[in-house]
Amino acid sequence: MSASFSKALGDYNDGNYHGALSILSPDRRQSFVLNELLLIAQCYAKTEKFADAASFYIKAAELGGPKQAMLRALAANMLQEADDSFASLNIARLAAKTGEFDTNAEETYRRCLHEFLCIDEAQMDDQRFLDRLKAGDERYLAAEFPHRHIGWCGDEGINARQMKVHDAMAFTPASRASRRAVPHRFSGRIKIGYLSADFSDQHATMRLFQSALLQHDPERFDVALFCNTDDDLIKIDKGSRDTYPNLQRIGHLSDQDAAAVIRNSGIDILVDLKGHTKGSRAGLLNLGAAPIQVAYLGFPGSGTGIDCDYILTDAVVTPETSRPFYHEKFCLLPDSYQSNDNIGRPLPPATPRGALGLPEDRIVFASFNAQRKITPATAEVWADILRRTDDSVLWVMCSNRFAQDNLVRWMENAGIASDRIIFADPVAYPDHIARLQAADIGLDTFPYNGHTTTSDKLWAGLPVPTFKGTHFASRVTESLLRALGVGELVADTPERYVELCVSLAKNPDELRAVKDKVAAQRTVAPLFDTTRFIRHLEKAFELMIARARNGQEPDHFAVPAIA
Repeated sequence: MSASFSKALGDYNDGNYHGALSILSPDRRQSFVLNELLLIAQCYAKTEKFADAASFYIKAAELGGPKQAMLRALAANMLQEADDSFASLNIARLAAKTGEFDTNAEETYRRCLHEFLCIDEAQMDDQRFLDRLKAGDERYLAAEFPHRHIGWCGDEGINARQMKVHDAMAFTPASRASRRAVPHRFSGRIKIGYLSADFSDQHATMRLFQSALLQHDPERFDVALFCNTDDDLIKIDKGSRDTYPNLQRIGHLSDQDAAAVIRNSGIDILVDLKGHTKGSRAGLLNLGAAPIQVAYLGFPGSGTGIDCDYILTDAVVTPETSRPFYHEKFCLLPDSYQSNDNIGRPLPPATPRGALGLPEDRIVFASFNAQRKITPATAEVWADILRRTDDSVLWVMCSNRFAQDNLVRWMENAGIASDRIIFADPVAYPDHIARLQAADIGLDTFPYNGHTTTSDKLWAGLPVPTFKGTHFASRVTESLLRALGVGELVADTPERYVELCVSLAKNPDELRAVKDKVAAQRTVAPLFDTTRFIRHLEKAFELMIARARNGQEPDHFAVPAIA
C-alpha cells in the first residue's frame, strides 16, 4: 500500500472525502489500481456525485476478477441515483448476464426491470427466475428482498421459502425458544411497544395508523414507541409526531443495545411495523426484545426469517389455507386487518378536472400505486380494459421519464394510443385526496394490490374493483372492499375483473350508484371506524397476554367482533 493511498484512506475513514479525492487525483491521472478505483468511487458516492462514482466502479469492473458483476451492480445503483435510468438498466443487465451468478447483480437487474417498467423483458425474466425458484435453487431464493419478491410472485409456497433478511441472520427454533424462555413478569397494565422507522405523519403507515395509536385506553395499556426513523422523514413531519406517546429513538443503537433497551422497559408485546421493508430492525427482533413479538401492517406477508409469534391479519388476506406458509400464528381481526384514520385524514373538495389536465367528457381510470406494481399481469388487464372502452383514459402516477416512455411504448404496441395515457406527479396529501375525486374508477395492481393507495381512493369515494388474489399482498383490496360493504366490486378472475371495469365504464347509472355507495359507506362501514378498530386490536393483545399468562404457546385465534 503506497503512502499516498494510506493517507487517502485515512481521510476517507475520517469523513474527509474531498481530501481523499485530492490525494488520489482522479481528474489528472489515467491509470489506477483496483483499490484506488474503489476508494475514488466510494468518495464520489459519499459526496453524491453518483455519475462519477458509477464511472469508477465500471473502471474497476473492467480490470477483471471475480467481483465484476458486483461492481457493475454498484455502478447501476449509482446511475439510478444520478437519474440516468437507461444507463442504469444497461449496466445492470450486463452485470447479470455476463460472468458467474452474483446475488447483487441479479437483485439490481430485476429491480431495474420492475422500476423502469420494462414490461416484456420483465415478463421473460420473471419466468426465468420463477423456474429457478421452483427448482429450489438456494442462490435464487436468497437473491431478492422479500418485499420485491412478493411484488411479482403470488405463490405463497415460494414466498415462504425466501431466505434474504436485511442486515440480519434469520432466527432459528433455538433462538426463538431462548427468547421465550427469558423470565418476564406481566403486570397490571399491558405494556405495548411499537417498533418502526416510519414515525412521521408523512409516511403511509402512520397515515393509516396514527389515530388508532393515539386511542389506546390508558387505563389498560401502557404504550411506548421505539423509533428507528431517519432524520429526513422526521424533518417533514407536520407536527403529529410530537403527540406520539413515549417515543424513544433507537436508530443510533446496535441491535443488541436496542433490544436491551426494549427488554429493560418491561414490554409485554412488541409490535413490529416494518417486517421486510426499509428501516427494518430484524436483527433486534431476532435477538429477542420481548416475550411476545407481533408483525403488523408494514409487510404484507410472512416475515420469513424474522422472529414474530403472531401476525395481525384477517380472514380474507390470510385464509386458513395460508397457514402452512407462515411461521407466525394468525391473529385474525374482524372486518379488515388494515387500520384506517377517520379523524386526521383530510377530505377536501374535489379538484376540477380542468385543473388536472383531464378530459371532461371521458371515463378516467386512475392508478396511483408505486410504479413497480405495474407488472406484466397488471399491464395486460389494463390494456384489455382500455381497448374495450374507447372513450377512456388512463391517469397514472409515474414520475420516472424512462418508465413513462416504456409504458407508453408497451401500451401503443397493445393498441392503446399514447394520448390516452396521462401521467401524474406526487403532490401533497390533501391535494392528492382532492384530485382522486376527479377520477371515475380506480384501477388495482396485481399481484401486489394497492394498500394505502386503495384505502385513499375509497376514502375519496372512488370505487376500486379487484379480483381474488393468491397471497396476502394480492388480497388486500378485497379485504378493504368487504370491510367497506362493497364486496360486489370483487371479481373471481382477471377476466371477470375486466368485465366489471368495462361494465362500470359503459353504464353511467351503474357507476354513479357504486360511487354513491362507496361515499355513503365511508361513514358507517367498519373500514373507516378507527375506534372500532383499536378496540379490536386491544382485545387481540389481551388474548395474547392471557395465553402467555397461562403458559400456553402462541396459536391461531380470531378476535370476536364488537356487536
